[in-house]
Amino acid sequence: LKTVFPSSPSVLPLTAAPGAMADVNERLITSADDMVNSRETKFQRRSSSMRMADPPKAKPVQKAGCFSFLCGGKPAPLEADVVLIGAGIMSATVGLLLKQLEPSWKILMIERLGAPSEESSNGFNNAGTGHAGFMEPNYTKEVVKDGKATVTHEKIQTICEQFSLSRQYWAHLADQKLIGNPDCFIHHSNHIALGIGEDQVEFIKKRYEVMKNLPLFSSIELALDKETQQQWAPLIWEGRDPSDKVAMTRIKYGTDVDFGALAKEKVKAFQKLGGDLRLFTEVTNVRKQKDGKWLITTKSNSVNKTSYIKAGFVFVGAGGWALNLLQKAKIDEIKGYMALPVTGDWAVCQNPDVVKKHKVKVYAPGAPGAPPMSMPHLDFRTIGGKEMLLFGPFGSITFKFLRYGSVLDALKAVRPHNLLPTAAVMLCEAPDLVIMLMKDVFKTKSGRVADIRHYYPEADPQDWSFTPAGVRAQIIKKDPKKVGTLQFGTEVVGNKEGTIVGLLGASPGASICVSTALDVLAKCFGNKDCYQSWKPKLQAMIPSFGTKLSENPGMIEQMYSQTGASLGIH
Repeated sequence: LKTVFPSSPSVLPLTAAPGAMADVNERLITSADDMVNSRETKFQRRSSSMRMADPPKAKPVQKAGCFSFLCGGKPAPLEADVVLIGAGIMSATVGLLLKQLEPSWKILMIERLGAPSEESSNGFNNAGTGHAGFMEPNYTKEVVKDGKATVTHEKIQTICEQFSLSRQYWAHLADQKLIGNPDCFIHHSNHIALGIGEDQVEFIKKRYEVMKNLPLFSSIELALDKETQQQWAPLIWEGRDPSDKVAMTRIKYGTDVDFGALAKEKVKAFQKLGGDLRLFTEVTNVRKQKDGKWLITTKSNSVNKTSYIKAGFVFVGAGGWALNLLQKAKIDEIKGYMALPVTGDWAVCQNPDVVKKHKVKVYAPGAPGAPPMSMPHLDFRTIGGKEMLLFGPFGSITFKFLRYGSVLDALKAVRPHNLLPTAAVMLCEAPDLVIMLMKDVFKTKSGRVADIRHYYPEADPQDWSFTPAGVRAQIIKKDPKKVGTLQFGTEVVGNKEGTIVGLLGASPGASICVSTALDVLAKCFGNKDCYQSWKPKLQAMIPSFGTKLSENPGMIEQMYSQTGASLGIH
């Protein structure tokens, strides 16, 4: 950023405090409930323009003898400092940060598809919301405190702090010209929480009363009258019964993010700084060696060639397939984990006359008892430069862990150690989710349009089409009380040595990618000498690094002003 925030007494010291690492570990193992990520266009296998310009000339290959396969062993592995598995938003963030901090390190990014960010990071495969806790109803749960009904606020504060780190880092990349015009991936969009009906109206009002007293959300506005609501979100009142009870809150710092485009920009920056991207390359095995390093076996999809890479640190940002790769690595920490893959559809409107009336994101509570992932939202989106509206999600069931995965993915992940947790979840927790998903599966188009009309009463069926979803591999894990539990959110799992970590679960992963990456670096490199030299560099990139904005209200407006100017989202 052009101006560094003023120093604050709550900035963490550069020496590791006992509580600091505990906070990091808590963030890495804590899931944040969130709504379903979204969809994707059909992937075309084609050559990529993401390769580095002017690659070095290839060395001549020594030809093998006719019978070399009888006496020769494995080819010598390529040596690397870091290997990143997957080329989505998380690997791109971790890889770019490491390249900025350690320019001399040899870092490889391995992607099995023909371009980066074509799985969960793709614009249609996630909600495209810069999750900051402004409007997501499932981040504020209703509770009774001192005999009075209220809502919790801890989660929204945590997520807002985390997203602020993302804004600052992206602004730094824009200022340093490491990425292109931010308009290709981020746009301003007011965030609105909507309640329809008496119960939901009361919930929105309670939420407002709590949030208005928190520094991070002090700009929140409440609208209970039709006239103001029509100004904020016109489609909500088009054709609505005037007697309907409706409540809205609004925060103007909201964003819409095309995480697929952002990931591609980060990968290009990673390559500019000397990072190596390998496309059409699938990781088939990960094994720990006697010297503590990891041997990664890869298969080139284009020529069916097996190669080996040896690295001291491995980050598994492979979406739903991270579970399988961590199992292959045989780390103790992955025992008891399984995944429940969920997919679905978005309803998409591209009628410009409709889209121009709804340049906002509107989230509403789900039906009573519905899981967090079912929270409906009517969103303004810009994907690939095209403005549109998305409504959903309409859920469905799959056995794939990836959009371009196999129906055998779930079966391949079954292990003796995760049988009991999986069985417990399927018997006790999953039935409600499965029932909800099956209802969505069997909905006709008219049934889906009826759902849209609950929020946009004059929705014309001719304006809406449906596009298939990406996949969210929801976490199943051991639970001391329930044997197994189904977890909605993200979790980082790694070995105790900190030499391999992987990201499991779903959103708000993309929104908090920078916070997660920083915590991964602290957990895996915090006890190494290099980490102390990184801290000043990270402070320069992310002015509030090591600081809680909620404890320094004077920094909040400055953060939004500076990042807004750098990213063009005033």
